[in-house]
Amino acid sequence: MNHIILLQPQQFFAPPHPILAHPPPPLPYCPQPPLLCPAGIRWNKPPPGFVKLNTDASYKCISSKSSIAGVCRDEHGIWLFGFSCRVKSESAFEAELLAVREALKLAWDKGLKKVILESDSETVVKRIRNQVTRQPKNQFEAVILECQAYVNRDWDCFIQHTLREGNFAADALTKIGISESFELHVWKHPPESLSLILLADKIGMEIPRHGALDQNQLGYLKVLKRELLQRNLHWHRP
Repeated sequence: MNHIILLQPQQFFAPPHPILAHPPPPLPYCPQPPLLCPAGIRWNKPPPGFVKLNTDASYKCISSKSSIAGVCRDEHGIWLFGFSCRVKSESAFEAELLAVREALKLAWDKGLKKVILESDSETVVKRIRNQVTRQPKNQFEAVILECQAYVNRDWDCFIQHTLREGNFAADALTKIGISESFELHVWKHPPESLSLILLADKIGMEIPRHGALDQNQLGYLKVLKRELLQRNLHWHRP
């Protein structure tokens, strides 16, 4: 059984002084975050050589339709790919579970070798870790077995729980409707609506527990985004 990697605090680099004559540094560009909330939570970059794949789901009990999504980024916070689609589900648990399965399948098919998958459903993470049955009694156990089979393939793959505040990018992607169809959509580039969230994650901006980015943080991110674009620097793609 694989063991969960404990991630180390991230180190951020201050932007170069504007009066220096030499050109700006190559990507990844990692500006210094503003004063952080001491009780905050943030998205943590994976260790060197790993990618992090965050998953989430949005469940609608009235229609039995859910949106699932995932965001894959490298050790610098650079977007590698994302995915989203609609699925039929009878519960939020099932939707979150389907999101994990789809993420594992995509990561494997893309040839990734070192993956940390995060879900903000603690129940799903515990079930995948702890289920021991090999004869599934229902559809949930069958999907869990699929997830376990993926994790146990020939790669370094770890599944762990994260809080909602560390999972905002995947959460936001579930809310972007592609269509009413159930076809999988793979995002080679992030939607523009995710740009501030991705920038916040990259610089390590913390979010208060049970909260969201406040107006001061959003204002700072908008200014920083404008400055980076003026310097032709991009924080979410190579």
